[in-house]
Amino acid sequence: MDHSRTTRTRRRARVLPRLAVAGVAALPLVALPAGIAGATPGTTWVVHANESIQAAVDAAQSGDTILIEPGTYQEAVCVDGKGLTIVGAGRGEGGTAIVWPDWQTPADLPAVPSTPCWEAQDAADPESLPGLQDDVSALFFLNPDSPVVVRSLATRNHPAHGIAAWGADGFSVSDTSGYAHDRYGILAANSTGSRIHGNIETGLDRGTAEQPNSGTAGISSGDSDYADATIADNRVEGFNLGIFVRESRSGRITGNTVTGNCVGINIFDDSATEIPDTSRNVPAGDWMLQGNSSIANNRFCLAGIGDVNASLRVSGTGMTVVNADAVDIVHNVIQDNVPSVDPATLQFPAGGLTLLTLPPFNNPQGIDPGPVTDVRVIANTITGNVPVDILLGWPPPLDTQLPPPGPGIVFLANTCGTSYPPGTADCGA
Repeated sequence: MDHSRTTRTRRRARVLPRLAVAGVAALPLVALPAGIAGATPGTTWVVHANESIQAAVDAAQSGDTILIEPGTYQEAVCVDGKGLTIVGAGRGEGGTAIVWPDWQTPADLPAVPSTPCWEAQDAADPESLPGLQDDVSALFFLNPDSPVVVRSLATRNHPAHGIAAWGADGFSVSDTSGYAHDRYGILAANSTGSRIHGNIETGLDRGTAEQPNSGTAGISSGDSDYADATIADNRVEGFNLGIFVRESRSGRITGNTVTGNCVGINIFDDSATEIPDTSRNVPAGDWMLQGNSSIANNRFCLAGIGDVNASLRVSGTGMTVVNADAVDIVHNVIQDNVPSVDPATLQFPAGGLTLLTLPPFNNPQGIDPGPVTDVRVIANTITGNVPVDILLGWPPPLDTQLPPPGPGIVFLANTCGTSYPPGTADCGA
């Protein structure tokens, strides 16, 4: 893991009375002791059980560290404009958990006060419902002015994200777990220098058999002109998409395990960004996918937003590159990705590895993001996938209706059984 963008320095905990720093959240939120807001950068704040993480965040300055002691904290924390280090006492039992009340439908969600974070989510998110109650995250960093570090805690049940950063230069998330978030478990949007390492994300389907919904993606890098991202050694299970790169350029996805999702890993070039608005186009690509295991991603879901909102039937895709360019797929294991419904009923094709071009949609600027070009597929094991191990372009009858792949696609020394069109891929059994 590359820590070059999140260099850590030793910080001395500020020696103040317990209620001034170590127990800041024990006081009423409107009665923080005088002088706390002016504490020098590098202060360490300790949040004890039954105290408020948000109160410590509000009192802290950029460059400070917040240590959260073991316990369960029912909160949604907005960090507006600050770069902080937030460290829990572990992600497992007996550690630190930031949770939201259990819910099944949006009608079950509690009302929340307005914050800049929830307002920004509401304004940019095409899935957002009226009101702010579905726009809250466990930890949301909005335009931090210095690097962000989060580690060693759990998040659960938030209707937006577990841990998210918008506009970050340096965003490190490690050794966390997330469960049942409705958009993203971990999201780096319009950001650079993201290091997402050693996390566990698990989705929860709150839908029905006809209208399943298990959260957009476990981990995502999106809307980033120069992501410079490393997504490594994570495990994602039970989401619509395991790892999702959308409108994001430059990064590495290495050593991850994705299983039980509808699509394991998706590198996707759309026509316009979403965060913070739709005014930009990022030509998604320049990603290395190496040493990942994409196994049995066999859930069924309805994907798509905007023009195709929840209308694309998806299931059984191990890895896919859509419209993007300059992607290397090397030494991955892509096995047993089998759709849980008839493949003929899917609007997005199933298969172990699919390389596809989509025509423009959700396209306010009139930009065509395709085709998929310059993809190198080298020394992967791609077996046991249904209906095909490797798919280059769309299967019949869509092959005559949708655009073909572009140039520069290379297959070399892969172990695979079937490819379409036949003979397209270099399959050495």
